[in-house]
Formats: sequence, structure tokens, C-alpha cells
Amino acid sequence: MEIDFNPSRAPKADPSQTVARQDAAAPATDGTSFQGTSALQDKLNNLPTVRPEQVARAKALLADSQYPPDDVMDRIAILIASHILS
Repeated sequence: MEIDFNPSRAPKADPSQTVARQDAAAPATDGTSFQGTSALQDKLNNLPTVRPEQVARAKALLADSQYPPDDVMDRIAILIASHILS
């Protein structure tokens, strides 16, 4: 099945069709409470900017001469070559 979109053939809406619009300035009345957001914001503000365990892991990987493994490097090289050739 093939669908061919042509805007010039799109059906036009009759002027008698009306759309019910909601008032954009109407207040939300779903009863949602945002009391807990201040506690969440406090936790976010107190997060450390540096995670020492991740820094130690990165240093250990950098010191390892076998990282990344040769098979991973080969797969990355193949991906790069396939994108260059295509």
C-alpha cells in the first residue's frame, strides 16, 4: 500500500465546524501537591560534583595497557571504516 500525501488535495474543513478550546489561564485543579519538590531540590543541590570511586576507576583503566581490549578496538575500526567507505 502506498500513501501519497499532496497538500493541495487535503480536504478543507467546513466553516461550520468549531473546536472547543480550553481556557489557557485556567488553574490546575487536579489536586497535585509539590510539597516534596523542595526536599528533592535539596538532595540535588547536595550531590557531589566528583565521585571519587569513578575517578579511581578511570585512573585504573588509563594505567592498564590492555584497555580497551584489542577486539573492541578492531570493532571500532571496522565501524569507522564502514562509515568512511559508504
